[in-house]
Amino acid sequence: MMSCVRWLVVAAAVTTIAPCFASAQVRVSAGAGAGIAGGTDASLSEGRSAPVVMAQVSTSALIGVGLEADAWWRSGSSVVVATGDLQLHLPSTSFFVKVGGGFGRGDPDGKGTIDGTAAHIGAAYDVHVPDTRVALTLFANGFVVYTASRSLQMVDGGVAITLR
Repeated sequence: MMSCVRWLVVAAAVTTIAPCFASAQVRVSAGAGAGIAGGTDASLSEGRSAPVVMAQVSTSALIGVGLEADAWWRSGSSVVVATGDLQLHLPSTSFFVKVGGGFGRGDPDGKGTIDGTAAHIGAAYDVHVPDTRVALTLFANGFVVYTASRSLQMVDGGVAITLR
């Protein structure tokens, strides 16, 4: 039953977001960095650090929409979070903030895998390469994946290459 509900939510999100991509300039980003993940039963300072990869597709409008996936992994432990986001691009700057929700799965602390609803907040800054459609994007994100029994949290940051 939960699986059907998740697929319905994903289908509704895709049919809502797809027309936005068709009518706006699209940004595609892929990057890497570092992150810290842990259970919400402890402070994130007690979490474990590990490499992170990030991929994102979004629109470049003043208020854009996007899809983002972040993955964190460390010797037998991993966290993967996929979210749909709203992005607010601050006028006349290369800075934007993003908020969203989606789904996450992971075992950051060896206490068992968590599957649940994810919340996302983040920020990014584009450093444009002159005379090209390429930018280096500095990104930072915070995620919480919630379940009734146990939840996890993750923060990450890094650098991405963005084609716009």
